[in-house]
Amino acid sequence: MNHPVRSIRWMKYLLFIPLLMSGSFSVEASPVQKVEVSVCVTEGDLAPSVAKRIQASIEAIGSRILTGKEDSLFLSSSERYNRVLADIVNRVVVGYVVAGIDVDYGPSTSISVTLQPIGQIVQSVDTDIRFGNLSPEAESMVRQDLTGVKERMSMLLTGLPVDSIGWAESVSQSAGKEYMTAVLPEFQASFDVEPGEHTKVHIYLLPQGDIIRSGILSFRNTTVPRIFLYRAADRTEQQLQNLEGLPVAFVNRHQKEIENNLQKSLLQDSFIRKYEIGIQTQLLVGKTTELKVDALTDHWYIRTEAWLDVGRDGDRTTALEGILGHYVGQNDLIFGEARLYPGPMDWNLYAGWLHRFGREYQLGYKYDLVDNSSHVTAVKQFGDRWAVRYERDFRKKENEYGLSYRIHNYMTLEYVYNEEDGKWLRLIANL
Repeated sequence: MNHPVRSIRWMKYLLFIPLLMSGSFSVEASPVQKVEVSVCVTEGDLAPSVAKRIQASIEAIGSRILTGKEDSLFLSSSERYNRVLADIVNRVVVGYVVAGIDVDYGPSTSISVTLQPIGQIVQSVDTDIRFGNLSPEAESMVRQDLTGVKERMSMLLTGLPVDSIGWAESVSQSAGKEYMTAVLPEFQASFDVEPGEHTKVHIYLLPQGDIIRSGILSFRNTTVPRIFLYRAADRTEQQLQNLEGLPVAFVNRHQKEIENNLQKSLLQDSFIRKYEIGIQTQLLVGKTTELKVDALTDHWYIRTEAWLDVGRDGDRTTALEGILGHYVGQNDLIFGEARLYPGPMDWNLYAGWLHRFGREYQLGYKYDLVDNSSHVTAVKQFGDRWAVRYERDFRKKENEYGLSYRIHNYMTLEYVYNEEDGKWLRLIANL
């Protein structure tokens, strides 16, 4: 921070005054060791940061002239030195004139200065904040952290002489940046002040650190067809994309608030409200910010899929599947499953039971009512995207294995190996 002193080179001559006078006095004296300054104004109040700046400037002047000299030199001609100090303060504190000065000379010298503003006075301060390329929604979130900045700048500058703004601008920058760092540490702020009776302050914000580049929504667990949730998911994902351009650290600091707002957005969907679907969310903040969603019913489980097998022989390479289940307890599901093969127009109908061991494991049994065969199934999840599947057909005495990867909410790719039919890729549409 630069001091509001234009130049004090011209003051060097003052240093010679006490030296010339030093031989004229023989009274016992002590050297001035410290200079302390207090400042007040005849009209209004000084903002603490402005008062501190003026005090520091006058202390620098006083220390330059007084420190190290015998206090007796000044005590003998106190009025003369007071006038000299007042003249210097008038020259360096632009926009004010010294209305009174009182100096108590001694080893610890205290200087009390009363300043009177001159010229035009700042009557009002209009603060304008520029948010760069942030979306209106992101801008609104940042504004919530800046509710006090306009009042802060007004308190800082209102009442100052317009002529003082030239040096007070650096004060506003320093005090303003200190405040902005406290309330909005994820942004760098720069200030531009247009002085006048109605002063304008422009604040420009620049995001710091890692920036959010994209926002996505993914379903972690659902007990209803995802196609029924498409409208709600699409609307909420657009809200996630509004976070793009914000610093990762800012969103992390507001993570809980943002997550709750996104959850409320999902719960406002008419389908979710009508069928009382429970929604749980988890916001993972990063350059790619992801909202993980669980959409679960208390009693029913509904799932629909479409398959396309690539690299498999035979006519059962496409299938439509629907599952309707009812929970018995928290982890047990009784279900019916229908599978249609459009090519040969063939069916499989199953009735079965499934038990879940937490989120990662599930074990089940189902009976094919068409082929009169028993099947045992097992699934192991690895995170939210990978899974391993095993199925045993006891009538055919065949084992089938699958390794799947969920590409996004509505598409899964599975590598399948069957002991009888060989291996192929299965593209699954999660409807």
